[in-house]
Amino acid sequence: MKKIIYCLVILGLAITSCNPNEDIYNALDAQEDVIAGDVEYTLTDEDYDELEKSFGNFNSEDEAKSLIPGLLSSKFPVWGLGSSANVTFDLYAPKREEKSLIRYTVSSQDYDDLGHTFGNFDSDGDIQEFLEWKYPDPASRALVSLTYKYYDGSVNTLNNGFLYINDAWETILGFTDDEYEEMGEGFSNFSSEDEAIVKIPVFLKDKFKYDPREAGDIVATMYKLYTTDVDDIDGDGSTTDRTTYSYVKYFIFDGVNWSEYNDVISSTIQFGHDGTTWVPDNTIKYTFTADDVAFISDAFISIYEGPADNVGFFGSFDRRESSDNYWSDSMLLEAFNALLDERDPSAEEGQKYVLTFVVYTGSTGNETKSVIKTGGEWVYQ
Repeated sequence: MKKIIYCLVILGLAITSCNPNEDIYNALDAQEDVIAGDVEYTLTDEDYDELEKSFGNFNSEDEAKSLIPGLLSSKFPVWGLGSSANVTFDLYAPKREEKSLIRYTVSSQDYDDLGHTFGNFDSDGDIQEFLEWKYPDPASRALVSLTYKYYDGSVNTLNNGFLYINDAWETILGFTDDEYEEMGEGFSNFSSEDEAIVKIPVFLKDKFKYDPREAGDIVATMYKLYTTDVDDIDGDGSTTDRTTYSYVKYFIFDGVNWSEYNDVISSTIQFGHDGTTWVPDNTIKYTFTADDVAFISDAFISIYEGPADNVGFFGSFDRRESSDNYWSDSMLLEAFNALLDERDPSAEEGQKYVLTFVVYTGSTGNETKSVIKTGGEWVYQ
């Protein structure tokens, strides 16, 4: 009906005025409300093609932040201010696979020299101390395949990898002789890389069944492979005989199973529409619960007795300026600060919230306020 009335007005204007039709249509458009929407969206192969990303992933989060807004504009052309989109995409995040040219078994003399009178290590600190003592000036990304005795209720012989990166030794999960046997190997090594790729994910699922991992977790493993000694790591002068090398390979968990990591991870960024375009946005949309209202009522009962008691009883903030129980914008902001500091104490600087809460203005309804953390406090946007 409203449209029909507008059209009649436009017809009258067209007869009595010399304004161009363009101005009239602009006036009509101004009457329309902004359309806002929220969406969870995962990029498809077609989307990557449209963005000219032939490998189906982005090289960095910065690249994703720069390209995705244009895609959202084409996908949701009528959405405007207040819209949000959680966009999931693939990100190229390579992990370098290493080959160990350093094999070492800790000797009884080594344990003695470092004061380990029982002939074993019993903490991660012991191992780090040994590595710093044995390799005082390692090359960047040096990988040591280390066999050692470790006490954890009983003494076990372990073989783990230690990768020197960023001036520190990073532990890489290896496999014991018994674990190779569990994976069906007659010797403490695999016969091929393909075999390792098949068997290690099965092993990891069992290993972490009492130490749960989350979807997206990546684990580095070091496995042994009996192969041609092209680097003469056994020091016998031959590069055509066979010996055991150690290799690092990464596996990723999908929430159920492990699989070989292919250098691509799934990432999600939230975007918001600022009225002109889509921009990366960390806004959290949050609707007050009964517990939130009770918290505010209790927190402010000695400061704003009437309003706090009223909101606790009715569950709505009285927004009538004539009321003794009126919650002004400044009072609400105090309440938002108290609530968010309680509910999200580790929120970073610049974090945004869009808060929706029940109000009373003669009848009950919802009101929304936007805040951002600035200088350690929550302020209105």
